Amino acid sequence: MFSVKKQPKSRFEERRIYNFLTYLVMGLLSLSMGLSMLTSLSGCSRIIPRPAIDIPVKAPHAKPLKNIEVALVLGAGGSRGLAHLGVLEVLEKEGIPIDLIVGSSAGSLIGALYCDNPNIAVVKEKVINLKKEDLLDPSFSELILAPLRLTGPVQGNALEQFCVQKMRAKYFSELKIPLIAVATNVDNNHITLLKSGPIAPAVHASSALPPIFSPVTLYNQTLIDGGVIAPVPVQVARLFKPKLIIAVDISTPPSRAQLKNAFELVYRSLNISFYELSRMQSSRAEITILPNLIGYGTFDDQYNHQLYEKGKEAAQAMVEDIKKQLRRRGIKTRSERVI
Repeated sequence: MFSVKKQPKSRFEERRIYNFLTYLVMGLLSLSMGLSMLTSLSGCSRIIPRPAIDIPVKAPHAKPLKNIEVALVLGAGGSRGLAHLGVLEVLEKEGIPIDLIVGSSAGSLIGALYCDNPNIAVVKEKVINLKKEDLLDPSFSELILAPLRLTGPVQGNALEQFCVQKMRAKYFSELKIPLIAVATNVDNNHITLLKSGPIAPAVHASSALPPIFSPVTLYNQTLIDGGVIAPVPVQVARLFKPKLIIAVDISTPPSRAQLKNAFELVYRSLNISFYELSRMQSSRAEITILPNLIGYGTFDDQYNHQLYEKGKEAAQAMVEDIKKQLRRRGIKTRSERVI
């Protein structure tokens, strides 16, 4: 009798097994998260057509941004983006000028609304009672296909419709304050700056959180949520040489509760990465506003007023520091600019 030694698996075989397990876990995660979202909404499917927007093949040329003194960076964070409202209200009340808004994900949506009409009372009225149903168009058929093709249970047409219906401007060139929406290009794994052309698909791309949203094809690029690569895109604002950058970081520390299964482990892992990246990026701004949003989830919509108040509190606490920075850099307030 003799024994035959079991040959080690080749690297190719190991890679196939690894790819299969990765595919299986991510597919199940997508189904789990998608089912959770579908059951949290009133209906199983909502078929909403994409708004009739003329989207060019290539991004139109954007006007150069010059003489930017104050850039406001609004971070990613889902429904926690309602805190941006409170921050904007304080900045507006205190006469803090805003020459550019750079937004990632939820920050791009709130930023677009404010750049369209820099009047916080008007913007607040549009979004303070916002519900998931206003922005999400879940599709059960797309959920089933998610493990098999590049799609997600939410198509994003409802989000685009919301932008079109709530904004006067349809194109970046029509905005009263310049806006840059940040997205992640998964074709080359780089950041993409959307600052020209139609606004609605740009906000959609910046907010297309996987595996919930389907990726967005725009200007021959496959784009997903900007929070994947730049949850608080201070580095983008820095490209335009502002004298002062104010960043609003709405990320929250990951939970430390006992994990129960692999899905919770994957979700916790993503939260850890998102939080650490957010803190690292926001720390590069001259002023960082950090609302205390612990306990508020990405898709919570029953705490809008509380989130708004949290943003106000955090911004109010930083007003004197902001004004000192303005004086130090010779930047005029809004009222001084008018005079």
